[in-house]
Amino acid sequence: MGNVFALSGANIVILARNYNPSIISKEWLYKRNILRETVTNFVHTPPLSVVEAERISFVLDENRLQISLKTISPEGIEVLPKIATEFVSCLPETPFVAAGFNYSYYLPKESRRLETLFSPNDAKLKELFAEDYEIGGMVCFHFKEFIVTMSAPPLKGETTKVAINFNFHSESRGANEVKERLKLHPQTIERAEGILRGLSK
Repeated sequence: MGNVFALSGANIVILARNYNPSIISKEWLYKRNILRETVTNFVHTPPLSVVEAERISFVLDENRLQISLKTISPEGIEVLPKIATEFVSCLPETPFVAAGFNYSYYLPKESRRLETLFSPNDAKLKELFAEDYEIGGMVCFHFKEFIVTMSAPPLKGETTKVAINFNFHSESRGANEVKERLKLHPQTIERAEGILRGLSK
């Protein structure tokens, strides 16, 4: 039986003090074999650089790099931490401070068990708000080196699905520690999907 949930977004965020946004150009990414796809869009300003390829996008400012999948696929999920690792390897002296993974999923409303977590008194909430109220919530927990936040915000007007987002965040000092965190990417997505399978039962 297949999963009832669907991954709708995935990115890796690497925080540092004093990134130099001007380093991110398609030429720099090509020369260092970080990016091998055709660049479809490139924007560079002093505080921000954006490089978009067919499947991947990079957004870099002075404190934050975000590498995102534009199209979700198993191959994309597999290559995302490799690209991030290659980027970090090219900047060994950068004062990196944290690394994180973000995953966004959709789960059919009829299969969710979120009421168990976020709605312990359905009758009281209907009394306070309305019969058709929507409720969201947040759960925080530890997994390996990460502090994880799972959030389930209500989707206004959405009748068929619920959004569930995971943020895995780890303080990570220096390039080597960031690369160690990036090795855990497959385990974090496995943990997120394990939780979703449990919520779908």
